[in-house]
Amino acid sequence: MKYLILDAGPIISLTMNGMLGILERLKENFDGEFIITPAVKGELIDRPMKIKKFELEAIQVRNLIDKGVIKLSSDIIPNNKLDKEAKKVLSVANRFLQSSKTGEKINIIHNGEAECIAFSLLCGVENIIVIDERTARMMIESPENLKKLMEKKLHIPLKADLEALKGLKKVRFLRASELLFIAYKKDLIPMKKEKQLLDALLYGSKFKGTAITSEEIEQMKLLV
Repeated sequence: MKYLILDAGPIISLTMNGMLGILERLKENFDGEFIITPAVKGELIDRPMKIKKFELEAIQVRNLIDKGVIKLSSDIIPNNKLDKEAKKVLSVANRFLQSSKTGEKINIIHNGEAECIAFSLLCGVENIIVIDERTARMMIESPENLKKLMEKKLHIPLKADLEALKGLKKVRFLRASELLFIAYKKDLIPMKKEKQLLDALLYGSKFKGTAITSEEIEQMKLLV
């Protein structure tokens, strides 16, 4: 069993590009389950269902749950246990960077991302988190570069507690762009397969919220 843990951002990106149906096709080719946590469900379904502008998108995501394409994390890990671990993750992540002058802590991730990381740490099987937000990924994959990025963004010197992140180092990530790339490679996109389609998929993902550079996209295109 494997788990693909979905943050809200990639699902929103796929929905905005008319590619949400790709999750169902990917699921058919995946030896495991697609998972969302309570906070992610809140972002994708519970709150949008109360807003007319986003109601249709929420219903589309809910339909994937009804069809079994996406499972709720509570089917595997009790919500109270996940919440306890997510609070630990938030505490570590949001004290990792502090102002060198005032000691003020810098918030890096939100509850949805923390729950995804918490589920990854607790589930006990091979897993990967699909997340488009750059800072959450950099915090684990390249914390020193994140420190430099945040110093440039906030215009203040920061100190980093790299030791605090050691328990999170095994967490792995994908982005919506990589999901689309995999779907393209496996002929799961219901359109004529051509390089211009791949270009459109990747740049469409970039312009709908995925933190990916044009250079990364061009490198991915060379892999085909």
